Amino acid sequence: MLVWVRSMSTPAAPASSVKWIWLVFAVVVTAGIALMPTPMGLTRLAHITLAIIAGTVVLWAAEVLNQGVASMLMIAAMITAGVPPPLALSGFSDGAWWTLLVVVYYGFAMKKTGLAERVAYYILSLFPGTFTGILTAFFLIGFVLALGIPSMTVRTAIMAPIAWSLVQSLGLPPRSRSAGLVMITVIEMAVVPGLAFELGSLNGPIVVSMFAAKKLPLTWGSYAQFMTLPTLVMCGLILALNQILLKPEAPIKASRAFATDKLASMGPFKQQEMLTALVVLVSIGFWVTNPTLHKLPTFVVGMFGLGVLTLGGIIKDSDIGTGVSWTILLFLGGIFSLTHVIPEYKITDWIASLLVPQMQPLIGSPITLLTVAALMMLGMRFIDPSAFIVLPLIWTPLVDAVSAAGIPPLALA
Repeated sequence: MLVWVRSMSTPAAPASSVKWIWLVFAVVVTAGIALMPTPMGLTRLAHITLAIIAGTVVLWAAEVLNQGVASMLMIAAMITAGVPPPLALSGFSDGAWWTLLVVVYYGFAMKKTGLAERVAYYILSLFPGTFTGILTAFFLIGFVLALGIPSMTVRTAIMAPIAWSLVQSLGLPPRSRSAGLVMITVIEMAVVPGLAFELGSLNGPIVVSMFAAKKLPLTWGSYAQFMTLPTLVMCGLILALNQILLKPEAPIKASRAFATDKLASMGPFKQQEMLTALVVLVSIGFWVTNPTLHKLPTFVVGMFGLGVLTLGGIIKDSDIGTGVSWTILLFLGGIFSLTHVIPEYKITDWIASLLVPQMQPLIGSPITLLTVAALMMLGMRFIDPSAFIVLPLIWTPLVDAVSAAGIPPLALA
């Protein structure tokens, strides 16, 4: 997933012939599904919309062209087929999209001001210089950075160079198991801890949009209640198993001077770092206390925060266009639109008519049901490595039946 999302920021350019082959295949898939008899339970427009989505998935998966542009083409095709423009473009008016937009700028501000690096070096300076200590420190770094940086790609871009500098300072051979242990674990710790929080990964806004489309309540705290403990367990297993599978050639006892020297070279805490830290911490406070103490939506809090960062000179006019990946934002805008379009045309009801009868016998056994749902997700992610598409396609049709059986919607999500 990390590689796939990163590719949206710097799209690979496939060979011209391969690109056109995939483009033709996408057109054939779209036309083939559209020309099939309309399944019972779907309107003709819903059927054509499904065909357009299928062809777009091919464009996304094969990276025929920029992922954001592919989203735009999907929206244009749906409008041409008869979907009203306000509905086809609804993802860009979705609160989840605006939340994603502002928190991605938060991450940019943390990276630009050096706050993220300062936090990373400070945490490293607190832990012993053993492999276990170093890897645990990077887990905590990933966990803390995820609170303000939703993009795992940005977290990796911050943490990986720090880890490589550490590997070099320790004199670990580049192709050794020791170096591999540090680098692989750091990349995993840049990705996995963010799953614990609603805005710690790009999956979070997708879940927010799904719940909003079904008019189900979702708070920062309820999301963390379901996700934090499993995420911590998974991180603990990664830290333990990596040290078994990539057992270092020899133990180390490194000095903390690497981190303390880096901190010293950064100089005292700068005003822009303090302002960025204040904005992020206050925003998290508002997110956590909604709706207990207030009813401000997440994106509204972020909009105020973005305004403060701009007034403080941290985010400049030139950063608005270049500070975030508009490829990802346009891509996810299209995905958020699908969370509105698909239910509107009863496509989820049709999918439910296929899935629910198969899953109904399992509802009495929640563990079995959720295991089967997880295996379905695993299979579908060979088609959609990001899970951004298949997550709503599987969750939305099943959630009503699963909720009626007493299983919380977040457990299924």
